[in-house]
Amino acid sequence: MKAKKPKAPEPSAKDKLSADFTKRLEAKWREQGDNVLDAAFKESPTKIAEMIARLVSSTEPKPEGLEGAKNMHDVAVALLKSVGFNDPDDDSIQQAIEANDNFINALQAIRAAAEGAMQ
Repeated sequence: MKAKKPKAPEPSAKDKLSADFTKRLEAKWREQGDNVLDAAFKESPTKIAEMIARLVSSTEPKPEGLEGAKNMHDVAVALLKSVGFNDPDDDSIQQAIEANDNFINALQAIRAAAEGAMQ
């Protein structure tokens, strides 16, 4: 006996409405987009400039290296790459994390000593 293929779920009313709205909005934008932009620039050029700045910043590529690091793994990889180690293995990454921890501890000790000397 053959197993029946599961039936694909029916799109929800929300999904259907959203898809329909998006389709109609795109069509209207293709017809009237230039007129809308002209009017918006005349009425509120500052708001348009702000909108463009937000759009550009949201589509810029994410920074690489330390600026783009989200966790210690990323920091370690960026540090290793900064010294020419472009394809680090897991063991090297772990060693870099430990080296960074030691470096941070040393910096904190320097700060603590300086704060003690200032008092």
